[in-house]
Amino acid sequence: MAFTRKQKFICWLAYGLVGLFQLSYRYTRLNPELRDQASQMNEKKTLAYACWHQNALSTVMAHTWRRLAILVSRSFDGEVIAFVAKKFGIHSARGSSSRGGLEALRQLIKLTKEGYEVGITVDGPRGPRHEVKGGVIALASRTGVPILPTASRGRRTWTLVKSWDHFRVPKPFTEIVVLYGQPMLIPHRVTEEDVHVYQKKLADELMELEARLDTMLAHGHSRTTAIEA
Repeated sequence: MAFTRKQKFICWLAYGLVGLFQLSYRYTRLNPELRDQASQMNEKKTLAYACWHQNALSTVMAHTWRRLAILVSRSFDGEVIAFVAKKFGIHSARGSSSRGGLEALRQLIKLTKEGYEVGITVDGPRGPRHEVKGGVIALASRTGVPILPTASRGRRTWTLVKSWDHFRVPKPFTEIVVLYGQPMLIPHRVTEEDVHVYQKKLADELMELEARLDTMLAHGHSRTTAIEA
């Protein structure tokens, strides 16, 4: 995609802001043993982080030190995300449920075979919010890569209340708390009914993680701010 000067400026501005924020964040991983457990479940020692779209930024930032690939839409917003991700050493597979989804799935399958961990916003890119799509189940079924439910959130955040997902941006100098759920292995052969069962199971696990984080952060006197954007 050829960028205009304005689009190039937006990409570099986004990279600068995210880079400055990243330098200021502190991370607490509450149960990293579950991530280690998941990585031992297949011979490539890789996994698929599954998170809600609203937690995408904090989840990706918490795993930039891993060999990571993420699913990014083909929109200009996706171009910005891919540009910034590349600067942090993160590979992007391009596509979405509505545009190029099958090709993106093929890219992710190839990347897992090359030893990449993958990150998928399971209700993205357009929602409905907190509704797991079938892509992550298909990926795990075809590759044998375990799904690791993941919830990540800053103790102090901005919440974009007018966005479909209530996207969260951790404020500078905050602590980002990461909580993992039980890894899920999906059989190689699944029926359509099986897929629905696993979608619900993953959604329930992610909502439970959200509730646990709510309690932990409230106990830690975290502060969040809602903004309209």
